[in-house]
Parts: sequence; C-alpha cells; structure tokens
Amino acid sequence: MGSQEIPFSDMGADQESTPSDDMPLMAPPRPISTARLPDNMKILASCNHGILCCVRRSGKNYRYYVCKPTTQQLQPLSNPKLRYETVSVAVMVLGSDPFRYKIVRISRQGVKEPMKEYYTYRCEIFDSKTWRWREVERIKVRYSELIIDSVTANNVVYWLTNEDNVIAFREANELLYKFSLPEEVVEKSDLYKCKRLVEYKGRLGLTFLTEDGKMALWPTRGGQTKGMMEWIREEKEVIVMDTENLEKHVQYHSLAGFYNAGIAFLKGFREVVFYRFGDDDSLSRVELDHKLRDARDVFQFRSDLEPVRLGRVS
Repeated sequence: MGSQEIPFSDMGADQESTPSDDMPLMAPPRPISTARLPDNMKILASCNHGILCCVRRSGKNYRYYVCKPTTQQLQPLSNPKLRYETVSVAVMVLGSDPFRYKIVRISRQGVKEPMKEYYTYRCEIFDSKTWRWREVERIKVRYSELIIDSVTANNVVYWLTNEDNVIAFREANELLYKFSLPEEVVEKSDLYKCKRLVEYKGRLGLTFLTEDGKMALWPTRGGQTKGMMEWIREEKEVIVMDTENLEKHVQYHSLAGFYNAGIAFLKGFREVVFYRFGDDDSLSRVELDHKLRDARDVFQFRSDLEPVRLGRVS
C-alpha cells in the first residue's frame, strides 16, 4: 500500500520578530514532523485538538478515517450515507479523559416543490462513544443558496451561505438552525467584500474588507437574543487590520482564521502566512511544498505529541 506525506509545522507563540525591509519577519515556524497516510487520502476537516477527519478512495469505494498526525495514529470509521453528496464536514473534541469526539457531516439531497426548487441539507453526526452515524436534523434551502465557508466555535458549527445567512449546528442540543448576518450587511452586501466566519477568542466572528480595503472583524457576544446573533460593532471593540503593508509582501492573500487574538492566519499564492497585526505588524511565511500548490488544501489545527485513544469510548 502506498503512502503520502503530510508535513506540518509548529508556530511557536514565543518567537521573536526580526527586522526585514519595511515589514519585520517573525521567526519561521518550526517543522516538527511528517505524517504518512495511505494514498488517495483526502482531509475533510480539522480542529484545534490535534485530530483530522479524512476520507480515502479505493476504486469506487470510500472509507472515513480519523487521525492524529503528530502521533501517526489512524483509525478507520464506519461510513455515513454516501449516496447523498457531501457538502461540508466538521470535527470537534468533547473530552480528553476519556478522549471523545464527534464528526458533523452536511449532505445535500435535491427536492422539488411547486414552482420552487429546494435543497434538503441533512445533518449526520458520528459519535466516538456510540461508534455510529445517525441523522439528527434536516433543513431546506433554495437551490441558489450555497454553503461557502464554515467554522467551529465552542462546539457549534457555523456555515456561511452566499445569501448572507448562517446555518448552525449546536452540539449540546443537536439543533440545526438558521439566522441572517447583521441587517446592514444583508442590505448592502456588495460593500462587505470577502466575508468569512472565524473563531476568535472562542466565539464566532465575521470578517470582511471595508470600503477602504482594510480587514475588519466583528466578534459576537457569545449568545443569541430572540433568535439573532448579537454582533459587536462598537468602534472601540471592532478589530481593524490595515492590510496595505501586507499586500506588498503577500500575493492574493485571504484570511483563513486566527492563530491567537493578535496573529491572523492567511492563505496566499503558494504559501500560507502568520500575520501579527497591530502597531508593530510582522509576518512569518510557510512556502507550500512543490506537491501542494493550492492553499485551499491547507488545514489549520493545533496538537500536542501525546497519543490518544481514537477508537470507541469504553
């Protein structure tokens, strides 16, 4: 059986910046290991607890796996209902002793109704405690509404759609629901470019480009009021990153998330970048391997080097 290498790096939080031209460079991330996974293995989702959800194709057959790259652990799983098209997958860790995780899968089924066409999104979860998949919720959306982005924060998975709505799955009560982005964003969507959902300080956040080209972040207060997410938009609490200097050094960059409250993680052309924003901005670049030229195939996650039990929770 062949294998493929998955390199990963450590971005040390205590690394210092060193001057270089007009944009200081943070010390480069430390390469710490290379995971070997079977051929035809595709990463579907990552999380900040060191594990990945993957799928492997063998001929016409597919098999789901969970793995921890830093310890070379690989665990086959049972499959969900693969006759429905996979739209998005997320993975979350619920406990460390015993180690327990859940995988959330959204799949799509076309349904026709009089004069309108809808998709039915089906939400399935895999629980390492029960060791099986089960469908928990369904939600209908119009054919024109597509999921374009996703993030997990505080055991809630959020999916952003191209119609400025958010579909969310809350693990605590296994509820799938939908809400809109702030009213001003929906009414003037063209003024809010490159919208993305991010996890910031354990909460959901919305990032976008302002009219003058700066990158802004609206965090949430961590709860909902009358079914609506409460976004923080007060000037003193909104985070704005001036990307003018960054654009001189990173081609075609797009925000992918945050390493911590002061460092953004961006994907560029043939590289990914850790960008420390603020008064003393600096960056650290990771050039993609020659076999991996598409930054969309890069997944951000955190991990330690301790083995965990990926099998069924006993």
